[in-house]
Amino acid sequence: MRTNTLKDRVTVARTGAIADSHKTGRTTVATGVPCLILASSATAAAQRGLELSQAYDLFCDTATTIQAGDKVTDQNGRVFDISGVRTQPGIRTSHLQCLANLKV
Repeated sequence: MRTNTLKDRVTVARTGAIADSHKTGRTTVATGVPCLILASSATAAAQRGLELSQAYDLFCDTATTIQAGDKVTDQNGRVFDISGVRTQPGIRTSHLQCLANLKV
């Protein structure tokens, strides 16, 4: 993936154990992650059981630490739940495609 197309920046938060306690919570695992956020097609939204206005695809470098279950916040304050992540091979470079559900 050409890195000049990764115009968005996101913060990635993940649920896990809180250090020095027996509790779990959401902690930030990465900030300023370059990515591209695009609205999903109507077909893809329907397949995921979402309204078109809630279904997005987030594209980023394969080295990015994003997993299903993460919450991602973009530079405009929109919050997305990541429901799936898959590697997409490319001719020159590969990338991750994350299925992102906009929290309303």
